[in-house]
Amino acid sequence: MKVFLDTNVWLSATVFSGLCEELLLQCAQRSWLLSSALVQTEAHEVLVRKFPQAPHACALFDAAWQAALSIADVAEPAADNDRRLVTAAAAADTDLFVTGDKRVLGWQLAKRSGGMVQIVSPRAAWGVLFGPVAGH
Repeated sequence: MKVFLDTNVWLSATVFSGLCEELLLQCAQRSWLLSSALVQTEAHEVLVRKFPQAPHACALFDAAWQAALSIADVAEPAADNDRRLVTAAAAADTDLFVTGDKRVLGWQLAKRSGGMVQIVSPRAAWGVLFGPVAGH
């Protein structure tokens, strides 16, 4: 299984405890995580801008991010990082692209060489990978 977490899922897992954190941990333990330098760059920018009171947030993110296999970024479309991330994930034959971004969730699927990448929310990803979330 190959799972690519969008930047917003990485950020949620880094800053807050909960489903995204557990999803990241479980995928990391199974060596399923893929990521890219673009995710790291975006995460650092957001952490510095939105969480200046947490100066160690970037180091915490980087420590978790090391669990992911780094894949190549794509340069186009230069003005749409979301499309770049989905395209990079598809090129790496990712099975699941996990995001909380409603615009990206609306795409549902992306073409990859081995078929299609499912674009799902963190809760849906948990259901696909590990079964229903308890109590929901």
